[in-house]
Amino acid sequence: MALQFRPWRFPSDEELEFLNEHNAPLRFERTLDGELSLSTPTGFATGERNSELTRQLANWNIAHGHGSVLDSSTGISIGLNGAPDGGWLSGERRRSIPAEQRSKFLRIAPEIVFELRSPSDSAPAIAKRAGDWVAAGVKVAIVLDPVARVAIPHDESGPGPAVTSGTLRIDKTLLPGASEDLVLDLFAIFDAGA
Repeated sequence: MALQFRPWRFPSDEELEFLNEHNAPLRFERTLDGELSLSTPTGFATGERNSELTRQLANWNIAHGHGSVLDSSTGISIGLNGAPDGGWLSGERRRSIPAEQRSKFLRIAPEIVFELRSPSDSAPAIAKRAGDWVAAGVKVAIVLDPVARVAIPHDESGPGPAVTSGTLRIDKTLLPGASEDLVLDLFAIFDAGA
């Protein structure tokens, strides 16, 4: 469950990092239009689904991705501040991050992020979040919806067609340095925690 509110002023990236560091396990996030949300840790089923997503991303990255996998606790600050449920950053972009910045929120857009819909998320709210990630510079933001059992990719042209087949394939041309397409078993993600 998340509490959303509009603060009297736009907090800086540093202030949001401070809030997150000193108020664990609560998480503060900021949308592109300045709204803040305060959320609690996920429930067990969502945590299992998130772990399955991260496992699949990590296995692919080791074999074919040659970049960095982001999990749900990786803070990203690229106009909006938040932590998607998963993501991937190319090796080229990772190498551009100065060593002293690697312990802070990521300040460069990953190529891809994933938003896993939890029971407390509305479909319109999570679709907006995916659109915000793209507007902030992410190439593709994918909503994974275990309730509807679909994946909906969002890019600069908006939401794409829903993937219902159980297999999500992301072309390697969208993933610089990858030697193979990213293929995710959606049903394994959706069924985790069931």
